[in-house]
Amino acid sequence: MKDAADGIDGEYFIERDDGRVETLPVLDYMKPLLEWDNQERLGIQHARGKVLDIGCGAGRVLVHLQNLGHEVVGIDLAPGAVEACKKRGIKNVYHMSAGNLKFADAEFDTIVMFGNNFGVLGDDDSIINMLQSLHRITSNLGVIIAGSADVVKTDDKSHLNYHKMNLERRRPKGLVKIRTKYKDLVSGWEDLRLATPEEMQFLAEQSGWKLERKYQNGVPYVGVLIKS
Repeated sequence: MKDAADGIDGEYFIERDDGRVETLPVLDYMKPLLEWDNQERLGIQHARGKVLDIGCGAGRVLVHLQNLGHEVVGIDLAPGAVEACKKRGIKNVYHMSAGNLKFADAEFDTIVMFGNNFGVLGDDDSIINMLQSLHRITSNLGVIIAGSADVVKTDDKSHLNYHKMNLERRRPKGLVKIRTKYKDLVSGWEDLRLATPEEMQFLAEQSGWKLERKYQNGVPYVGVLIKS
């Protein structure tokens, strides 16, 4: 993310625990609005007031919303993401986990979780706890704009085989174990929960939210959650 902020091109790799590897451009972290996926462009139109971006990366969402006049705050577990965002002119960016949100009650009007960050904490109980915390730190008309993946829409054999393996391990189809590789750096293995719209709705209902609408483009989608 620091390289992205410096305009250094390259590739990074996301490896799944069954051996599947996805190759992605580093400069994806810098995409302007017109290069975002359609579901994100539509979803971000629901942003209002003060915004918290969870898993802010190199700040593509924060920069866009700040340019529109929003007060923005970002959090990320990667120190390099915090540095990259500050380099791009975002003042309020913090090294913080979505599982331990240290903000005041009703501080935000909008929460953004793009890049599948709805499921960044992995297990459903942790996601419910996070959503309950987001309920506390958002205003009465608070909204969550969250990206995830409708994993059952795929016909990719490797994904279908992974779903089968997950069921055999008594894990949800969309619970993936991944790690990231870049240059000579390799992260630890982490769980990422990819939730179908029905699963997102179920998890939201456990924590004072409801899925108001979704924008979908095949497997990836953005859900807009409002307080129930």
